Amino acid sequence: MALSDASGPRPDLVAARRTGERRADVLHAIAGAREGLGVRALAEATGLHDNTVRFHLERLVADGLVERRQGRSPGPGRPPLVFVARRDQDGAGHDNYELIAGALAMHLGDGEEAMVAAEAAGRAWGRSHAGSAGSPGSPGHAGGPDRADAPAGDWEAGLDELVRVMDGAGFAPEITDAADGATVRVHHCPFGNLAREDRTVPCAVHLGLMRGVAEVAGGAVRVEGLEPFVTPSLCLAHLAPAAARSS
Repeated sequence: MALSDASGPRPDLVAARRTGERRADVLHAIAGAREGLGVRALAEATGLHDNTVRFHLERLVADGLVERRQGRSPGPGRPPLVFVARRDQDGAGHDNYELIAGALAMHLGDGEEAMVAAEAAGRAWGRSHAGSAGSPGSPGHAGGPDRADAPAGDWEAGLDELVRVMDGAGFAPEITDAADGATVRVHHCPFGNLAREDRTVPCAVHLGLMRGVAEVAGGAVRVEGLEPFVTPSLCLAHLAPAAARSS
């Protein structure tokens, strides 16, 4: 499926997208291992180099998505270090997102009007963070490409900016191609605890956030919808090229 422009995707954008996808692979492998996994086991499970796994683990630990533990020792000597998924709370540094969403939910209540207002709030947040120095990995941030908003009509650039902002906010996104666009597999939600009680506001904020980022990042990506909790730890967001919108 060729959805990028004729000149092809920019190498720096492709690299940023792959970084988010590989980190999601590491997190997915850890989440599936109750006893935790060490660096070598993770490298074998993901096909990544040991040092690449260590790089992603540092970020996942910093985000509070995984934690280090001493594994079971097979014999004499120091027990091996393993990494396990944190299921008891949202990532450190992202707890404030759920607090804000909770306060917004209390203020807005429920129903269609609350959903519309929550999406508008999320959209404003997304617009303010897309391409900003405040988003880890985004343009202007240390480690992010030095560029302004994505070029208009650039599908690949729009996808990569969406991955950067979502990854920086703790959503652990993974983009996969779909027949009519792309799907974002969201492996972690900073609003997860709140959304499990009532999805109205937190899921609308999440949807609005993605749409706000897409608008600023060139407008080539349309966020069509969000499927919350297709599994207990996975949500799906469906994307399509904006040019595919019927007139």
